[in-house]
Amino acid sequence: MKKALFTIVSLLLFSGPQYAQNTSWIKDSLAYYRTEVAKAIQSDEYQKVLDWNNVIYAEASKTLEPEVYQYYYDLAENQKIQKEYEVLANVYNDVGNLEFYRGRYKDARVAFNYALTNFTKAKKEKNAAGMAMNLGVLLEREGAYDSAIHNYETAKKIFQQINDTSNVANCLENIALAYQEMDNISEALSYMDKVEHLLTHSIPKNDGRWINYYYNKGLIFKSDNLYDSALFYSLKGLRLSEELGNPRTINTGYRFMIGIYKKVEDFANWKKYALLSRQFAHKTENHLSGSEFTLSLSSYYLTKGNYDSASYYATESIELAKKADSKHALRDAKILLSNIYNEQGDYEKSIAELQEVLTELSTKDISILAGIYHNLGSAYLALNKLDKSDEYLLKSLDYRKQFQNKFDLMESYQTLSQNSKKKGDFKSAFEYFTLAKQYEDSIFNETKMEQIAEMQTEYETEKKDQEIASLAQLTEIQQLKTDKQQSQIYLILSGLALVLVVAGVFYNRSRIKNKANQLLAQKNAEIEKQHGEKEMLLKEIHHRVKNNLQIISSLLSMQTRSESDAKVISAMNEGQSRVKTMALIHEKLYQYDNLSRINMHEYMEQLSAFLAQTYRSDKKIDIQIEAEDINLDIDVAVPLGLITNELLSNSLKYAFQEMDQGLIKIILSKREENGYKLTVSDTGKGISKELDIDKTKSLGLKLVRTLTRQISGKLSVATENGATFSIEFEEPSIAA
Repeated sequence: MKKALFTIVSLLLFSGPQYAQNTSWIKDSLAYYRTEVAKAIQSDEYQKVLDWNNVIYAEASKTLEPEVYQYYYDLAENQKIQKEYEVLANVYNDVGNLEFYRGRYKDARVAFNYALTNFTKAKKEKNAAGMAMNLGVLLEREGAYDSAIHNYETAKKIFQQINDTSNVANCLENIALAYQEMDNISEALSYMDKVEHLLTHSIPKNDGRWINYYYNKGLIFKSDNLYDSALFYSLKGLRLSEELGNPRTINTGYRFMIGIYKKVEDFANWKKYALLSRQFAHKTENHLSGSEFTLSLSSYYLTKGNYDSASYYATESIELAKKADSKHALRDAKILLSNIYNEQGDYEKSIAELQEVLTELSTKDISILAGIYHNLGSAYLALNKLDKSDEYLLKSLDYRKQFQNKFDLMESYQTLSQNSKKKGDFKSAFEYFTLAKQYEDSIFNETKMEQIAEMQTEYETEKKDQEIASLAQLTEIQQLKTDKQQSQIYLILSGLALVLVVAGVFYNRSRIKNKANQLLAQKNAEIEKQHGEKEMLLKEIHHRVKNNLQIISSLLSMQTRSESDAKVISAMNEGQSRVKTMALIHEKLYQYDNLSRINMHEYMEQLSAFLAQTYRSDKKIDIQIEAEDINLDIDVAVPLGLITNELLSNSLKYAFQEMDQGLIKIILSKREENGYKLTVSDTGKGISKELDIDKTKSLGLKLVRTLTRQISGKLSVATENGATFSIEFEEPSIAA
């Protein structure tokens, strides 16, 4: 029987195989193999079925033609195969891999679930555990970390039952890395300790299995900015890799070392390991690694301002990427080359490289797209092509808002401010500048505190200098008393007495005034402290409410996994979506300074992104948000968010059932002094004209109706060209 363990785990580490269209194989060979498999099934020779499938899969993974998928799905529907659980499990395992190769992760997950079920029926526990591991890795790739951990735990229990200690350790390590992705470093390290305990009692310290442990533990420490610990474990992994002469893990070790030294700005070691890794890649004739490490050397010279060397190594990296036939490596090299051109002021060349990346090396990674769009916007700004600049900068900002990286957002708003200023739009320039300043203040808060401390030190030093000067003056007066005649001394003393009397009067008044000022300052400080404590307490309350809602969401998710009834699962998912909608409100409140009002534009963007991910499908559904810069009180924002959640969810689930594409628009506008209007419309199949919104039995529409009443709103429905729901309302606090 063919082994089916951990087929995705290794594939996820790379960009995937390069596919060529092999239509001749489809025409010449697939029909023949179909016939041979049919004969084997007819004669109940299932080992032959598996052997033929091995041959078919080897070719299928290179072509990804539709006929191949049809072959496998037809085979899975064969009644005789359905009774042979192990054969059926292997068929679904192949399907899962092939669906993964063409990027259909949902279909891959379905196939792996079927493989898991049938391996379990066939009592192939180890294979079943392998499928659970594959599902975990796939779910982790999609960001569903809780579900990934659940699958790793399932696999771990099976491996424990069959006393497979090595794979138990693999499961624990995968769980640790999932927690690291969730920024739960303490839990990640706790699981790594369990891994170390198992490995210590099962394999010697010079076994290659320790290499992955060292690298992964270093990765966890690096993600928490603990670079000393990250360096310690990465070096241990690299040293063991060199002792065992493993080229793949040596390359990984060099990659870790370069990343850490670059992060801590240790330029000498950065250059050292970039050179070592490049030499090693050339020696082993690994063009892909050679491209990556040569690019690191180019990045080093760019950082040092040596543009000629940076350009030389970037060009070499591009050539190596082409030899390796790697679009991923070619994309990275061209982006760096465009940065070099940009630093040199050659903006036309910079734009040309970036446009080539967009057209020929298209990527769906929005974090990379955000950087490319920002660089294009900056280059067009330098060339005074302001409309082009504005277009790309706004695209970049839309993506960057999803990640909420303060440095990136500050950079986007600063560049947009410069663009608006050049266009003569000073209002927008000021607004963008204000937003950039807010992020800058947040980023450099710690630096400012250090500056304040330095100023305090300078003040204290100056104060001591003044005291020394005063003492010197007093010494002069004493010397004067000795040198002058007695009469002059008496005269001086009389004058001093008069001065002292006058000074005493002024001093007394000053002391009273200072005391009053001190009391006032003390009271102000106490009030400010109480205000700050209240703000902190409110933020903590909102944070805890958000966390509690997140726990409820996780509990609903766990409950959903144990259900098989489709209606129950659908109801659970809807409840989870509503909880997430409320949690998002409280998350917004504790992230920003204003603790009572919500920016509805940002909130609706995040809500729509969440729902699009929740109800994702192969259909091309575009969600457009047109919301003015409106800030609403939490008492209005929560019901309005739930209304939007229900209407948008309904559109995503039902509006486009018989369509391949569609458009959903969400518009929130200010109508009059205190009035607002929310419109949610879609271009789907529409709803019945006989629908009575006041008598509908739909729970979602009932909830919309109830929440509309809660904000004293007026609900209307239009059924032309799809469905349109409109709600007009006022802020209660103002309208009351």
